Amino acid sequence: MSFRPAHLLRLGIPAALVAATLVAVTGSASQAAQPGPYTPKFTAHDATGPKYDPNSVVVKFKPSATKAARQSALSRFKSKTDDSVTAETVEVTGELPAPELLKKVKADPTVELASLNYKRHISAIPNDEYYGEDQSIFASTVRLPQAWDLSKTSGTQIVAVLDTGVDIGHPDLAGRLVAGYNAISPGSQPIDDEGHGTMTLGLIAAAGNNAIGVSGVAWTAKAMPVKVLDFEGNGFDSDIVRGLNWAVAHGADVVNMSLGSDQDDPVLHDAIAQAVANGVVVVVAAGNDGNSVLQYPASYPEVIAVAATDERGKLSDFSSFGDWVDVAAPGVHLLSTGSRALTDPDYLPYWYCTGTSCSAPIVTGIAALVRNKYPAFTPAQIRQRLMALSRDAGPRGFDRYYGAGIVDAFAALGGKTTTDFAGGAADGNDQPSRSTHIGLTPVSGLISTEGDVDWYSINSETARNLRVSVTGARFDESTGNWANVGPEVDVYNGDLQSLGRDVNAFPPINPTTKEPIWGPLTASVDVSATVGQTYIAVRNNNGSWDSRSYSLSVTEAGSGGTSTEPAYPIRDVTPAHLSSVATPDTTPVVTFARPVAESTVTPATVMLQNGKTGATVPATVAYDPATLKATITPAAALPEATAYKIIISGVEETAGTPLAPLSIVFSTGDLIPPKLPTFTATGAYLAANVAWTLPDITDLDQVIIRQNVGGVAPTINTGTAVYTGTGTSVKVTGLKAATTYTYAGWVRDKGGKLSPISSKAVNGVKSSITTTAAAINYGGTITLKGSVLRIDNKAYAGLPVQLYGRAKNVAALKLITTLTTSSTGAVSYAIKPTTSSVYTMVFVGNADLMGTRTVDLNVAVAPTVTSVLSPTAITLGKTARFSGVVTPAHAGKLVYLQLYSARTWKNIASVKLTTTGGYAFGIKPTTRGSFAYRVLFTADADHAQALSPQRIVKVS
Repeated sequence: MSFRPAHLLRLGIPAALVAATLVAVTGSASQAAQPGPYTPKFTAHDATGPKYDPNSVVVKFKPSATKAARQSALSRFKSKTDDSVTAETVEVTGELPAPELLKKVKADPTVELASLNYKRHISAIPNDEYYGEDQSIFASTVRLPQAWDLSKTSGTQIVAVLDTGVDIGHPDLAGRLVAGYNAISPGSQPIDDEGHGTMTLGLIAAAGNNAIGVSGVAWTAKAMPVKVLDFEGNGFDSDIVRGLNWAVAHGADVVNMSLGSDQDDPVLHDAIAQAVANGVVVVVAAGNDGNSVLQYPASYPEVIAVAATDERGKLSDFSSFGDWVDVAAPGVHLLSTGSRALTDPDYLPYWYCTGTSCSAPIVTGIAALVRNKYPAFTPAQIRQRLMALSRDAGPRGFDRYYGAGIVDAFAALGGKTTTDFAGGAADGNDQPSRSTHIGLTPVSGLISTEGDVDWYSINSETARNLRVSVTGARFDESTGNWANVGPEVDVYNGDLQSLGRDVNAFPPINPTTKEPIWGPLTASVDVSATVGQTYIAVRNNNGSWDSRSYSLSVTEAGSGGTSTEPAYPIRDVTPAHLSSVATPDTTPVVTFARPVAESTVTPATVMLQNGKTGATVPATVAYDPATLKATITPAAALPEATAYKIIISGVEETAGTPLAPLSIVFSTGDLIPPKLPTFTATGAYLAANVAWTLPDITDLDQVIIRQNVGGVAPTINTGTAVYTGTGTSVKVTGLKAATTYTYAGWVRDKGGKLSPISSKAVNGVKSSITTTAAAINYGGTITLKGSVLRIDNKAYAGLPVQLYGRAKNVAALKLITTLTTSSTGAVSYAIKPTTSSVYTMVFVGNADLMGTRTVDLNVAVAPTVTSVLSPTAITLGKTARFSGVVTPAHAGKLVYLQLYSARTWKNIASVKLTTTGGYAFGIKPTTRGSFAYRVLFTADADHAQALSPQRIVKVS
């Protein structure tokens, strides 16, 4: 992966300008005496040709090859290895040049895989401009603050960082490092002599919440520095494989590889595949070439390949792109730890990091957090989770610029998903049929979204030579434009056969100074235009969009020219490329540029896919040779707010020439969501149960339920919120008795649109309970009477009213019976209580009425106490017997004999009741006269106080 120009240098932060929040002050006259930004030595990569060790190759022997067989093979190769020949993967050096040695090695029967020992380089491009901003912008882009609310720990996860090593003593990495490895110089410490490794590791694991420096994505991650790149940021595959294998063998759970190049190596691929098979998550920087050239190891299917955006989520123009990109993350001006040894002493060791090398650690840190929360997940499941829960950006659905989207840490850790990033819109000139007609006067245009193509047409009455030039705006970090419009211009004749093309993606590099040669980014091509229309297609080779205009000019100049570039395959397509207003009944139509063989137009060559999942949409395809139109008819209506791709691949012209493959992206419109299909509210006592069914939409964000007191429905901004989420019911508690409540529900989609309201009122109810007697004797009967009325006194016949009761000394109520209201709302029930009791009536509520419960009604039940006096007349000194029975029996309970004296009853004796409730007292008055006696039963837990009939004895 090549470095970007020198405007992407790393920098240190002057100590004199750093506050606790790492906010720097620049451009102030009062700071004129302070030193400028630290700009360490920077060398751009030479992009000419592959880089590999000229004297060695990387070899993986077959597992069946014995040590003797491997030694024999080395002898045949006339080569040697510094590795143990018992190892499966070794670096082999010999007398022959590496390419020749590779041929011999691959032919040997003991060898499973072999490759040139490619050199790879770092993906980050440190920047030289000093910013006073900290991490908050990029952290918010991937929703790290919310994610940290869910989990700040990566537990015991070990994150291996295969890079240039680390500044082991950096204060912001204290406690974060585990033992590492130096694959370049085994036995030596993995000391960072370039600076890149300390930056990438700090983005992952710098200590958080420690009042100094910066915070890594995974605050508590244990980081394993593995040095596989040298002091220039380069490393050979043999070292990378050795370092990866060491990390896996020593417990790495997640691996960050902010490195790569455009050279495939099956040995490196095999090592990565083996690591993933062993449960290790591997995250790789997508590369900084700013084009779609395959990057390795980023394009290996087992890894998570990460593209770079600016801090706010806009694709950076240096980020490599392609269908192999999985997700994107910020990779511009990310503040991280810097090597102290490589930092000017006037500066603090914190550097700004720019490049896909910086976006990959963001994803690595999130992967560690996710792995800690879901330890049973496989690497494939973690990759799928990060992709599925990312926030769509750029063209809708999975695209070659952002992959599945910008990673969302909060959602990946189980938090609620949020809205996608804004996508591009169709600009009206996406195909030749909608080209903008121009003349010889220069015009301007915009690359309005990633993948945008602007078509123009110019008419020629006679054949003539034309020069077509496009000049784009170049990178300007001073205005926050982290993108070039690297013009790519294609010119076609009226049949859309190529006349010529030119590309200017980046400024050229001075071969001596390795610095960019700044100047206009212009693509220019001379063509021989024929009579009729000449079509011009303008793209940004870097993939990114730009708010600044490019200029297009066509002049009669040059000596003309021919082209062998592929012809453009179609003239028109509907829905338009990047459009987002297709309706569910859309039938896409492709109009080919030239006649095609009807037999080659099939659902397999002109297909409709779900833009996010890649699943083929069941459809039929019909081709009309007269109009050159292929109509795709989906088997079912297309869901709203869903991304789709029309894929053309495998269609041939009538002469047998294959058409160039083409992909068209469109989306169904984000319609106002439908109201909740069903919405019910059922009353309960001091509560209500609200239930609904969810609409069949693909972009549901949440259901919102609000409540109002009274019969008027709340609006989205009034009343009280009682629920937000994606469930189908809620129980609302804490309500007031005898009160009407009205509930309303809405559906909100991810675009923020609200459905029409659904509402339901539940009327308040009042109730009462009375009794014919509040106190009775045991064996007596009472009638309980009650009523249930709406709060405006409306009666409902047939309402079920539950009568509950309990003994006074029992806590739990028990259902006695269920009554039914009369036309007046009344109920009644005769009952013979056996103990003192508490009664209440309950109406549980229904779809129209709230529940209600009466007050508790107490009924006292006293036992019956009989009394017999015999004889009733006695002489002084004799005894009479006062006896009786207490019903129900209270065996062992004391009852008291009372004498009426001095106008009051006084206890004079007591006795315990027998098992049958009997009692007996002997009465022996000491004076002559008439005396009144009775027996007192004192109240207890289940019965009220009771008295026997009084008896009078005469003493003579």
